[in-house]
Amino acid sequence: MTALRTENLETALFLDTPLISTERLVLRPPHVVDAEQMAVLANNINIARMLAHMPHPYTIADAEKFITNAQQNIGRACIYSITEAETGQLIGVGSLHETPEDSEPHMGYWIGEPYWGKGYASEAARGLVDLYFKVTNRPILLVSARVNNEASKKVIRKCGGKHIGSSQAVHPLLGETQHLDHFEITRESWMGEVAA
Repeated sequence: MTALRTENLETALFLDTPLISTERLVLRPPHVVDAEQMAVLANNINIARMLAHMPHPYTIADAEKFITNAQQNIGRACIYSITEAETGQLIGVGSLHETPEDSEPHMGYWIGEPYWGKGYASEAARGLVDLYFKVTNRPILLVSARVNNEASKKVIRKCGGKHIGSSQAVHPLLGETQHLDHFEITRESWMGEVAA
């Protein structure tokens, strides 16, 4: 296990969840009114299997607890509701967060299945990566995806992600073995994507 670099924690993630606007999306702090739609979208085994800590079934109570924790910044994370700019409709969740196992922060995201195939994951991930490198002095952002989640790995590569290894872990809530690919996005690789 790698110790966290505590001297950089505040600049890394205590970002007060600033608003992120992209061409079609607004990433904003989660609100209690998001709970119902979040529960509808997240109560999907296809999403739960791709994430490390999402329960299934996923209830409104789960969503409310998640939102309360995000509002209190529990877990050293900058959490976003991903919404459509035009409609304000919640379509997913994104985050920049610390883990006790890694020395660098992670990015995470999920998009509700009705919104798959529209490029929203790429747009949201690019917004998160851009924020991370603009407002922190950290050189690396980590991100992981299930080996069989080709769509997510494509999103990660579009953000400059380079494969750094693989592992397996048992999903703590579903009890299933997950085979994971791990990536790092460096400031240099991200700037190369921005310039391309």
